[in-house]
Amino acid sequence: MQQLKKIGAIGGAISLVLCWPLAVGQIGQNVIRDGVEHLNTPAVTAEVVSYDRGYLSSEVQTRYVVTDPDLAYQLELDGLPSEYLVNSHVTHGLFNVSATSVLENVSDFPLQLDTVTQLNGNTNYTLTLDTWNTAINGSDGAMVSVSASELKGYVTVLGEMTYELTMPSVEVDFVSGEKLLVSGVTGSGDGRMQNGFWLGEQEMSIADTSVVETSQQPILTMKNARYAFSSALEEVSKRVNSQHVVTIDNVVMPQGEADNLTVDFELGDLDADSFEYLVNMYQDNPQLTQADIESALPYIDTLFSKGFYLAMNKMSLTFGGKGEFESKWKLQIPEGTDNITQSPDSIMTVMTGNLETFFSDGLVELYPFIEQEVDSAMDAGFVQKIEKGYEVKAELKDGSLVFPNGQQIPLLALLLPAMMHQ
Repeated sequence: MQQLKKIGAIGGAISLVLCWPLAVGQIGQNVIRDGVEHLNTPAVTAEVVSYDRGYLSSEVQTRYVVTDPDLAYQLELDGLPSEYLVNSHVTHGLFNVSATSVLENVSDFPLQLDTVTQLNGNTNYTLTLDTWNTAINGSDGAMVSVSASELKGYVTVLGEMTYELTMPSVEVDFVSGEKLLVSGVTGSGDGRMQNGFWLGEQEMSIADTSVVETSQQPILTMKNARYAFSSALEEVSKRVNSQHVVTIDNVVMPQGEADNLTVDFELGDLDADSFEYLVNMYQDNPQLTQADIESALPYIDTLFSKGFYLAMNKMSLTFGGKGEFESKWKLQIPEGTDNITQSPDSIMTVMTGNLETFFSDGLVELYPFIEQEVDSAMDAGFVQKIEKGYEVKAELKDGSLVFPNGQQIPLLALLLPAMMHQ
């Protein structure tokens, strides 16, 4: 009897092992179908065309159709289809399913996606592009060359994801004779998409960029350009904060050369629901209709009623090696700014903030035409002479910029000239 129990246990284990690939295949099929379903957006539809599930592997075909008319039209202009079929060979492992996917109807686009999906739906992915050359037809056509590139990372069923991008070089040769050269492109990200808005961190770097005109002379070169973006949602207060930082080591143009460019901009304390609605509305409808605008008004009112701020934490650069400029400012819309869409002019009086700007003696020496303006501003008390340069400080109160000596300039007086030229 004991031997029979052992034989039965062994037989059960063998049956489980033999049936397990079928179970994994079924689970994998459900995971893939659910995953494709979640890829549907207002701009792209996704569907599983066929799923031929076998014992140790499966063959899957999915279809992706660009439904956004503007994007579809742009693809047509570039000679690209708006519908894509993807063929995937899926292998059933012990605790995961692996897939290799390629495009069926774009044979000259050497793109391959390799994924390993755990039974809980979490997926590691590697997207590789072999060296690719293509022609864009038309009067504004070009030859595009992209070196072998890779994008890899993971995605969880909760929507969290990471990515790492490596793209050694891109060259675009326009029929007009102009040329764009980009090299050393890298990127990374860690976060999740929530209601069309990225929460987390992203970073992109480009080692070298140059734009060459028809005479083959560079009209723009950049060294070590970097962009970093971060955003976070306060779960309790339902407020969104985001920060954008751009840095460039060196920029050369016919007008001159600049070094150490930094732009650090922050947008904070935004009501999450209102902000997400407005962002999604604009993304879905770049050309807003009157109905879109009317539907947005309550969300704009809520956004201002709950208050938020805009801040330039730092904007700085150096001209010609000695002309230094640095500025920072912050604008605050206080909580309780109600019914702003009915009285938009009230923004001027309720908004508060501050401004600090520095420019060096070297900058004035490089551009003598601003010296007279600086002298006039100093006489009026708006600009102060300090060591190595000049300084501007002001507070925004009751619709006016208030300077340390008590002088005031109405904000409307500064904005009117710009508004008159619109």
